[in-house]
Parts: sequence; C-alpha cells; structure tokens
Amino acid sequence: MASLSRSTLLPQCTSCIRRITRQSLDAGGPQQTRRISKRAKEAEQSIIVKLLKDVPRYGRAGSYVPLKPSIMRNRWFPARVADYVPAAQAKQLKAQELDIARDFSFGVRAQLEEAEEDEEVLAHQRRVRPIEIDVLSPARSMELLDAFVPPTIDFFRQRIEQERDSRPRFGASGAADVLTAAAMAGKAKAHTDAIYGSVSTTDVAQTIRGALAHNDEAARVVLNEADVSFLSGHEEGDPSRVKQLGVFKIEIRFPNTEESLVRNIRIREKAPEA
Repeated sequence: MASLSRSTLLPQCTSCIRRITRQSLDAGGPQQTRRISKRAKEAEQSIIVKLLKDVPRYGRAGSYVPLKPSIMRNRWFPARVADYVPAAQAKQLKAQELDIARDFSFGVRAQLEEAEEDEEVLAHQRRVRPIEIDVLSPARSMELLDAFVPPTIDFFRQRIEQERDSRPRFGASGAADVLTAAAMAGKAKAHTDAIYGSVSTTDVAQTIRGALAHNDEAARVVLNEADVSFLSGHEEGDPSRVKQLGVFKIEIRFPNTEESLVRNIRIREKAPEA
C-alpha cells in the first residue's frame, strides 16, 4: 500500500519533472554571476607601453601607461612615441604593484604656455625672416628668354574708326570750310592707326611668362613688368604702353645687368565683332 501511494505522488509527465527540478534548484539559493568593472574591462582591452617622450595627458617619458592596441600599432609605435612592453616584464610590473595609469593632468598647463610662446616666436620669425626664392641667375634667365621667346609677339586690338562729318553745311564761308577741313585732316591723320585701349608692358610680361611656363626651368624665370620697356611706338615720357597698330620694339633688361634682349611687338587689327 505504501509503495502504491508513493508512486501516485511522483510526477507523471515531462513538464512536471522539469518544474519540480527548477523549484529545487531555486531553493538551493540564487546563482552568483561574475561582473567585471568598467576599469577592469578597459584594462583587459589595453596593453602596457613605455613612453619614449613626454605625452600630455598620459605621462612623462619612461612612464608605463595602458593604451589601446590599435593606437599603439597605427600611431604611437611608428612615430616612436612609445615602445611595447614584453609580457614577462608586464607581469613583473603587476607583481610589483606598480601604478600603471594615465596622468590626465600632466603637461596640460605647460602645453598651453608653450603654445603661446611658439605663437610669439612664429610671429617674430614672420616679421624678420627673409623670403627665400630659388631663382635663376640673370645670365641664365636671359638665355632661357632668348630660347623660348619668339622674335615677334603678336597682339590683336580693335582699330578706332575715324569720324567723318557728312552733315551738309549751309551758309558757311570759304575760310571756315578751309579751317574745318584742315582740322578734320589733322584729326584723321592722328587717329589713323589708333586702337581701343593699349598694349602695355604688363600685357607683354604676362604673355612671355605664359610662353616660359611650358618648361620647368624656364618657368623659374622671374619677369616683372618693370623689366620690359618699349623702344618705339610709345608716347613721349611713357615707355610702358603703345596705343596704335604697327610693329614696335621692346627691350627686356634685368636690374643691375648689362645684357638686354630685344624683341618685336606686332599689334594687328582685330576684326570688329558682329
């Protein structure tokens, strides 16, 4: 009878057996789970490196600090900022309970002061440091100009059309007609080859620099508009521009040099725009 009663109390299905087993485990006490602190996680994800130079917010040269492997691999080790610490040495440092941590306050104020001092030094250097330009000698510059500048340089300008007085004159005297005709003739003669605008030494220097730019050495020639002057065709007292059609000579001369280069400037008529 006792055996029959005990058999009736035992669970008869799989779900009942699973429920009774879970209740017995819960009765034994809550399960303990191991939680890792944030600092411990960071320590597991970091490696110990030895600083080779002072690094602000990390520490002085010779200190041991934790660092992410990616930063050490990609930045610090190639730049020789820090060196790897072998595993055996790292284990020995931990056994000695050496404080291996970043110094977030190291070099912060010093860095700001050095930055301000550097700004003053740079400002002073900008004021007194001369500009260094790798230029050619005047003799070599003349050789390159002679080789790359053609004998004649063409410019195109539009001619100024002459004004003609076609209006009928009534009641004018013969003397007035003679004076008017003389004035018109002189005016027409003065403006026969006149052009709109002018061709200046700036235009000439810019065109020559464009011709020199196709060669690496010739591109180093420093040619300014002050080095160019018109020998003919210019107005009196102004050798920097020509205001008429024709062929004129220019001279290229660098300061403090005896040599000069003479070329022709041909100003041709440009067809008027339709």
